[in-house]
Order: sequence, then C-alpha cells, then structure tokens
Amino acid sequence: MVGTPPDGNESGSATTPTGAAPGPNGHAAPVGAETDDRDTDTDTDSPLLVAENIELRRRIAELDAKVEAADTQVRHYAASFDRARVEFGAARDRIAREQERTLRREKATAVSGLLSVLDSFDRSLDAVRDGGASMGFVEGVRMIRQQFEKALQDLGLARFDGAGERFDPARHQAVASLPVTDPAQDGIVLQSLGAGATVGDEVVRPATVIVGKFAADAAAAVN
Repeated sequence: MVGTPPDGNESGSATTPTGAAPGPNGHAAPVGAETDDRDTDTDTDSPLLVAENIELRRRIAELDAKVEAADTQVRHYAASFDRARVEFGAARDRIAREQERTLRREKATAVSGLLSVLDSFDRSLDAVRDGGASMGFVEGVRMIRQQFEKALQDLGLARFDGAGERFDPARHQAVASLPVTDPAQDGIVLQSLGAGATVGDEVVRPATVIVGKFAADAAAAVN
C-alpha cells in the first residue's frame, strides 16, 4: 500500500514557492532573482542625458558670450560718455572765456569812444574858468563831468599817469626824452603829459609821457 505524502501533494516534485514566477522551462525562478529592467532603462536613457547636458553647456556658453559682449558694449558707452562729458566741460569753459573776453572788448571799445567826451568836459572847464564864468556855472559843469566819469568807472574805467614806471609801449606813448645821468633812470617815465586809461586789463588809451635816456657824456661831464 502506497502512502500519501505528508503535504498532500500527489507527486513528489519540489513545491513551487508562493508568488514565484515560473522559469522559462516551467520551473520557478530562484527566489531573489529579479529582471534587470533598471540596468536596461539606465542604458537606454544615458545617450539622451548626455545630449541634454551638451545642449545645456552650449546654451550656457552662448549666454556667457552675450553677457561678455554686453559688458564690453557698456564699458564702451561709459568711456564715450566720460569723453563727451570732458569735451563738453572744456567747450563750456572755452565759450565762457570767449564771452568774457568779448564783453571786455566791447566795454573797452565803448569806454574808449567816450573818453573823448570826458576830455571835452575837461577843456570846457578850463575855458569857463579862464573866461570869467560864474562860479555857479563852473561848479555845474564840474559836477556833470564828475557824474560822467563815475559812469565810465562803473564800466571798469581806471586812469593812470605812468610817472615812475618803466616805459612800456603798450601803456605809454613817448613824445619826448630827457637825458639823465643816472643809469637807473634810463627808460623810466619822468613825466606824464596826459593820463592813460584801462578797462580791466586792457589799455584803451596809453599815457602821454616823457622818458629818461641815459647819456654817458652828460654823466662824465657831471663827474
């Protein structure tokens, strides 16, 4: 009499573990054995990841190049702005100086033309004094003359006689010379016959003067 196996199976074949998938030959795969799907996926995705990485690097390089070009352009614009600012400042100062010089020239021209009027007042005063005019009339002319000179002074007029100065053809007009025995007096204005006038730094009328001239013979005779 044949006995029944203890586990109730009719055959003596090995028992298939629960949940184990049969193998290719109908046998169960060993426990713990897994299909290598993960390695297959990794191998499939690797070329795509490499291509994406290359594309990202290319785009980053393009962006870096654009940033560098923009930075160069900004530096160029900044340098151009600095040059323009310097040039504008220099042009502004040059125009201001030219305007100032033009104003001085115009004032000098105006005052120079009015000096002859002031001379006429002086001659009129001398005439009325010599002619026996009343003191009231003389005083009136003198006051008008002073007012007129004050107006010219407000425009920058300054008068000088030049006596004691070294002769300067820009400031003095020599009408005569006198021999001097002192060499230190050679070329020195000894006497002013007519006052000169300036407006600012510009001479609008030279002073009429007599200049000393050293004479060696006269000095020897004195000694």
